[in-house]
Parts: sequence; C-alpha cells; structure tokens
Amino acid sequence: MEKSVVEKIFDSAHKSYDSFLNFATFGLINKWQNQLISATDLKGRILDIGTGTGEIVRKLREKDKECFIYAVDLSFNMLKTAKNKVFDEKILYIRTNALKLPFKNSSLDNIFFSLVFRHLPREEITKELRRVLKQYGTVSILEIGKPESNIFYKFIHFFADRLFRPIGRLIFSKEEWDYFVESIENAMKISEIKPFFNKHGFNVKFLEKRFFGLIHLIVLEKIE
Repeated sequence: MEKSVVEKIFDSAHKSYDSFLNFATFGLINKWQNQLISATDLKGRILDIGTGTGEIVRKLREKDKECFIYAVDLSFNMLKTAKNKVFDEKILYIRTNALKLPFKNSSLDNIFFSLVFRHLPREEITKELRRVLKQYGTVSILEIGKPESNIFYKFIHFFADRLFRPIGRLIFSKEEWDYFVESIENAMKISEIKPFFNKHGFNVKFLEKRFFGLIHLIVLEKIE
C-alpha cells in the first residue's frame, strides 16, 4: 500500500471515523482505550502514533494534566480534527511517518497505538519504538487480534468483509474498505505476542483480551 493511498484513506474518513468506530465496536472503543491507559504507568513524554481524530490524546489529557504529548499521523485532516478536539500548549501535533519518527534516541517515556499497529510493518516499527523509547519505557497497544482457530478467523473475516461492507462503503471507497479488511491479516494471534516482543527486547507487562478475544490490550516495557 503506497503512502499516498494511506493518506487518502484517512484524509477522506476524518469526519465520520469516530461514528463508524463506535458503530463497529458496539460503543466499546472508549472503554477499551481507557482501560489501556489505566494499565499504563504514565510518565513525562508520551507519543501517540496514528493519533487519528485524537481520542487517545483526549483521554490521556483527562488522565494526566501535566504530561507532554506528541501526536503523529500521516493524515493532515485527521491531525486537524484532533487538534480542534484537544488543544493545549503541552500537545504537539506532527504530520510524519511512524517508521521515521522525528525524535532522539531514548527520548520518550510512553508510546500508544489504538487500532494502528497492524497497519505497520511489524519488524520495522518495533525497531523504531526501541530506538526512541527510554529504558523501561512502555508501548501500549489496542489492536484487533487474530483468532487462534482458522475457522473462527474465516468467520470474522467474512463478518468484516460482508456484513459490515454496506456500512463501510457509505464512508470508504472500495479500495479503502478493502485496505481495512485486508489489514486484519496482519493482526497477531495472542500466542504470537510474547515471543515476538521478547525477541525484540520488550517484556509484556499487561496482556488481556476483550470482545471474545478479538481485541487485545497490550502493555510492553523496554528491558534492554
């Protein structure tokens, strides 16, 4: 998927993204995001990758009034929406590529992803996270999980591709909707999470399933 196409997808969805996400998660997305934040030991400098419409930023600011937040996204329209939603002098909105973050080595305390991690090349983004995180810094991820059962996975893929398609096509083009459905293939199984992140120098501090195991809440700590 070319960068320009990704930008186009999220630029076109900024007005309806929150409504669609609430519909697609049966209104549970806000609860999950708050649970992820509560499971994280928030410190001084926080990065939200793929900030979208700024929901994680809004919830972080409600939780901690003093932390400095960097919110990054490829989409100008998403960043504009987020900035209009939450603006103060301790939040910096940056349009950039998550694989080339404009931060010094070991400069950040916490990093958040909400339904973004699976859209990025797993090995590359994990190396970049290690680069910018301080020792014992954390990465907190809310993401779709791939079922261990292939039969259940095929059912979920069918559900997303067929049952949600009529609603999704009201917001996204065919190409854009296909991008979201295909991204499920990049989701991780619960059994893959610890081995993968341990291999890359992270300890899994918190790992819980939600919504029949289809949503994973993960908090990682950089340990070496």
